[in-house]
Amino acid sequence: QRMPIACLARISVIDLSGAAEYAGLFDKMDPYIKLTLHDGEFDSGSSHRGESFRTGTKDNAGGTCSFNECFDINKPENMDVLRVELWDEDTASDDYMGCIDIDLDRIYEDFKSQPVVKTYTLVKGGKNVGNISIQIELRV
Repeated sequence: QRMPIACLARISVIDLSGAAEYAGLFDKMDPYIKLTLHDGEFDSGSSHRGESFRTGTKDNAGGTCSFNECFDINKPENMDVLRVELWDEDTASDDYMGCIDIDLDRIYEDFKSQPVVKTYTLVKGGKNVGNISIQIELRV
């Protein structure tokens, strides 16, 4: 069963754990999470991406912190994947730390419109870089 035409995806970023404490020498990580809806071809450019949101930055939090931020994302029919990225905020330019893609079709098949909390492993270059807990509710 494929996802219905479109829905409201209520995404709550709960917490981060097991990520690097330090982004550099004496530079404790200032993590934030970026959420982007896409059609499975994220790297093919902006036409393949939907709405994007980010949490606030947790200054000097290191690799473990709570976010507890909720976002309502309008999910069009063709955007079935949620990219969750971990970033470290820096004065010069922010550093990308890793990501995971979540298949919203699979979530819908398994849980319908029930809210579900899952923990995902963030990956960069084939290495696990931390865990993110997220609540997903697909309001169809």
